[in-house]
Amino acid sequence: MRLMYRGVEYEYDPTQGRHGTNDSISQFREPIMLTYRGNRYQLDPNRPARSTVEQEPRELIYRGNRYWVGYPDGKPTLSNVSQPKPVENLALTHRANLQRNLQHRIEIARQKGDNALISLLEAESRQLV
Repeated sequence: MRLMYRGVEYEYDPTQGRHGTNDSISQFREPIMLTYRGNRYQLDPNRPARSTVEQEPRELIYRGNRYWVGYPDGKPTLSNVSQPKPVENLALTHRANLQRNLQHRIEIARQKGDNALISLLEAESRQLV
């Protein structure tokens, strides 16, 4: 039976097994010439695939997500990774940031001479204390 796939013709005999001696995968194949962006490359389909290169264990961060490469189980043990230090007095830091931002907004309102906004911001300042 004659078959064609994407312009390549094949001879197929359904009486022979799929993995018989005429299997084209097990036969020696000619090198393939490839062109990518004007550069020509030769691909040898008979050459075995490259083995993976062992990497040193390390931590990587991509767009804020942490992941680890080179560890046998995919993630290091807790002794290998430095733990982030907990933020002490988080509420005090947050309140100080709010106060600083509010003072900056009040200064800008004073520069513009917007008395209505100044009174609103001062009322907000009294609520934070």
